[in-house]
Amino acid sequence: MTLYGFSSAARPDIIAAIDVLCRPDKRVGRGLKRVQEVPIKPVATTLGLQLYQVDTFKGWQSSSVYDLIVTVSFGLLVPARILDAARYGGLNVHPSLLPAFRGPAPIQRAMLERAETTGVTLQTMHPTRFDHGALLSQSPTLASPYTLHLDEVVETLGTAGAKLLVEGICDGLFIPPVQPLDDTFERATYAAKITPEDRHIDWQKWTGEDLMVRDRVLSNLWDSKDSQGKRRIYHGPWSAISNPASGEQPGTALALEGKVGFYTIDNKVMVPSSITIEGEPKRGGHAKLYRALQL
Repeated sequence: MTLYGFSSAARPDIIAAIDVLCRPDKRVGRGLKRVQEVPIKPVATTLGLQLYQVDTFKGWQSSSVYDLIVTVSFGLLVPARILDAARYGGLNVHPSLLPAFRGPAPIQRAMLERAETTGVTLQTMHPTRFDHGALLSQSPTLASPYTLHLDEVVETLGTAGAKLLVEGICDGLFIPPVQPLDDTFERATYAAKITPEDRHIDWQKWTGEDLMVRDRVLSNLWDSKDSQGKRRIYHGPWSAISNPASGEQPGTALALEGKVGFYTIDNKVMVPSSITIEGEPKRGGHAKLYRALQL
């Protein structure tokens, strides 16, 4: 097996076998008719690796004995009984420069808070708390991640995280006595889970740049400005145009040659690529709003 330049065949003393444990497949989409596999599942199947799928560790016990457990964006806390059973405990790859942005949404929160830089961390696994293990190595990877689209940041950090993991395993960073990095807890921040409210436009606070950053990170921003109380969903990317007027209330709509722009708190006019009005044809909102503004 080869992983980001590391060949287990060339170093059988390091990796003799790998088992994979992931979350169950989920039903997604309208009517939950489509089954979405966890990304690692088809990879494990193709490589012929032993695969387990669990959504809880309660009552679960592997029949194998492991030297090391590795988690990457797993979402479940591996209990102490399983970590203690592994010769070297566990390693976790986290997509932030810990202790900054601990929590379930480190990439999104780093971008939304316009962190100057972000990267990946390799740490030991804590038996009772997420993202509180000893820091073993870090890789500052991206400057100004908020200027990129979320998918670009995920791809870059994913590649960097894989490299950091392979190097950590090859260098034996997990072998006692572990030598942790300096953990400056003054930098500690929490990356809360993303909710639908994070996409809810606050015209009284968000600037034009805020709209563009949130669109790159979250997409499908929305508000409830429709006269019938229907939600309006805005599809990016957004563009800024020269402001032909001033003093308009934030959120006020402006007709612009077949499209519609919106004034922001910093007196810019921002134009989404398209608009969907809840319960109506997808991306048909621009035309409807434009006609309404012409009356």
